[in-house]
Amino acid sequence: MLRGKPLTTVMCLLALGASAAARTRATTGLSFPIPDETATTGLSLRILDETAPAGGMVQMKVRSYEVTPISGGRPLFSFNTELFDGVAGVGMFASTGELAGAAVVDGNHVAIAYVTTAPFTGDYPLLTVALRIRRDVAAGSRTLFTLDPSSLWNLNGTVLRTTVSGTMVGTAASGTVAGIRRVSQATVTVGGSVAISNVIPGEGSFPAGTVVSVRGLGFNSRSRLSVSDTAITAVRVISSTEIQFTLAKAANMTGAMLRVVNPNASTTYYSYMRGIPAATSGRTLLSRTQPIFSGTTRSSATFGPIPALNGIQYAALALQNPNLASANVTIGLYAADGTLLHASSRSLQNGYRLALELSELLDGVAPPPGASVRVTSSLPIEVFGLLCDEGTWTVTPRLPAEATP
Repeated sequence: MLRGKPLTTVMCLLALGASAAARTRATTGLSFPIPDETATTGLSLRILDETAPAGGMVQMKVRSYEVTPISGGRPLFSFNTELFDGVAGVGMFASTGELAGAAVVDGNHVAIAYVTTAPFTGDYPLLTVALRIRRDVAAGSRTLFTLDPSSLWNLNGTVLRTTVSGTMVGTAASGTVAGIRRVSQATVTVGGSVAISNVIPGEGSFPAGTVVSVRGLGFNSRSRLSVSDTAITAVRVISSTEIQFTLAKAANMTGAMLRVVNPNASTTYYSYMRGIPAATSGRTLLSRTQPIFSGTTRSSATFGPIPALNGIQYAALALQNPNLASANVTIGLYAADGTLLHASSRSLQNGYRLALELSELLDGVAPPPGASVRVTSSLPIEVFGLLCDEGTWTVTPRLPAEATP
């Protein structure tokens, strides 16, 4: 593992209509300790109902009823492939710390692992998943969306299993999980007149005067847009698929809640950045991995020391540029004694991201055991490390040494 600051490690598994064999492979190595006591408190989660027209997008929002310090979990769910044609993106927010995650997409199965410097305690959803509705689905079609009964969350050191209804309590010594509470079911309905699919720029801090584009369906002259805790001006409906507004004051767009109201329907969306891939890794596992960034940027980041790895294990980096201009990035490889072994430079366009093995970033030079990597950028960018294992089909993210709670 790429070592940095001590972190709360979270492994999440999302089973999206996967076969039993695929689930078994994805869960290999995804585990965390279960305490040997019965929980005295529980966790109740809710998923909001959503409505969007065919061809639009719904953002499923998993929230807790209480302001609860959730430090991890392993939620599972499946989606109806007759209604949805895929996952467009995954958003996670760390309002009180920093977070890095990786979503491995394998067919209609997604496995998420993430690390964070602090538990979730704010008003943001624990997890958002953007699902594309098929264009050929009839209006009025419905499906239920909920977490699988075996989904797990880590609450104050106790692992809790959420169930659709009822309450169960077990003990870790018997191999079951303590402190089990419920999660609500959400209904997804194909209908309405409006949907938000993306916000650009959707992540990071920007000055007054920045123009923000809201993408989606069903916008018209009677559409009304609001952005939580953000002063905006010059709202313009550009077309049925785009609304633009200008920041009246400097604002952080990460996790901003946007709401568009039409006379007969409305939609809500939490903003984050879905970077455009600037390149695709030649490694199978990494090519199927979508990095999850939390919005924290820096001009310098350090990762290491890199452990000894076998042929099916490798270290990688995920980088994303949320700025309004391109960033010049230099990646330096250093031996254990601090000697510079190799350095490479590249330009990362604004709105783009990378997830590449270190040797792919370092002109074919493989890092030796004990080496470290330093990333410097002309503009602050988002960056974290990844440890990939194609044998267990897992990706473990790692925040840089500079990360703090």
